[in-house]
Formats: sequence, C-alpha cells, structure tokens
Amino acid sequence: MSDSPVMAFFNKLADLILLNIIFIICCIPIVTIGAAVTAMYYVCIISIRQGDGYVVKRFFESFKRNFKQATLIWVPMLIIAIIMGFDLFFWYQMGTGFSKIMFVLSMIVEFMLVTISLYIFPVLAKLEGNIRTTIKNAAAFSIGYFQYTVILILFTGGFLYANYVSLVMNAITSFIGFALLAYMKSFFIYKVMMNHIDERYDDFTKDE
Repeated sequence: MSDSPVMAFFNKLADLILLNIIFIICCIPIVTIGAAVTAMYYVCIISIRQGDGYVVKRFFESFKRNFKQATLIWVPMLIIAIIMGFDLFFWYQMGTGFSKIMFVLSMIVEFMLVTISLYIFPVLAKLEGNIRTTIKNAAAFSIGYFQYTVILILFTGGFLYANYVSLVMNAITSFIGFALLAYMKSFFIYKVMMNHIDERYDDFTKDE
C-alpha cells in the first residue's frame, strides 16, 4: 500500500464505493439483508484492524459463512419491527390516557430492540456463537458500553434523518452512504469488541 495520504484516501474511497454497491445489490432480495449487513461490517472491521483491499473476497466470504444465522436473525427482526410499528401507530391514534401509557411502554421496548440491533450483525460477523449467544452478546454490549451505543444511535439517527429530508443525501447514500456509515460506526464497534476477540484465532490475517 502506498504511503501517500492522498493515495490512501482514494484507495479507501474506492473500497467504500465498491462495498456500497455490493451491499445494495445483495439487499435487493430483502431476505438477504441480514447477511449483507453482517458482511459489510465484517469488511469494515477488518479494514480498521488490518488494512484495506480484498473487499469482494471478504464480503462474500462472510456473506456465505453467516448467511443462515443472519437470515434467521433478520427475518424475525423484520417481522417484529413491522408489528412494533403497527403497535406504536395503534396506541398513538387512540388518544386516551391509557393509550399514552402503552405508547410510552412500547417506545421503551422499541428502544431496547433498536440498541440490540445496532450490535447484533457486527457481533455475528466477528464473534463465534449460535443465535442465542449472538443476541445475548449484542444485548450485553448495548448496555455495558452504553456510551458507544449512544454514539451509534446518533450516527444512525442522523443518517436516517438526512436521507428523509435531503435528495442530495439520497444520492450520496446510493453511491457510498451505507458503507461510509458502517465504516464510521465500526471504529466504535471495534472498541467494544476488541477485548472479546481472541486474535490468536481471529481471521484478520486470513488474506495474507
């Protein structure tokens, strides 16, 4: 890799654009979104630890390896999200005192699910374990490293809001946005997981 900061910047830019394109294509079937998100975080975390390059190889290596577990996590998550959306809308529309209490309780549950979802696919990408262990680790990280959880929420919320209000941001997102967001979040996610990865058996050096 070149020592030039300019070349390093353009190499990183090219990798993120390529990663973004692959990610969007692999999300098209919808059911594969979980595996695609897992693979994207796998590429980003390895990039932070080991360096750039091998985007396609790393992505599809993770995509294939984690497809079953990621899908078994993603599909129920999607169903729960839809149900929770209808639940929140129902209580909001009621307009009674009881419905306001239920709306707040539903928001608390929704917040807990969102915080766990921020970690669940990165955990699947980098830590060994079955689905139950993956969910347990994601929940533990979301609480135990709450300062990072807040940062991840702010990044994600800001990204979603910017895409909601700006067509320019929509264009940026389709070009590089998803990968760039995952890369920025991965700096904090790696800080969370670095003490839980046994690097003697880690795959950071697989491509060497």
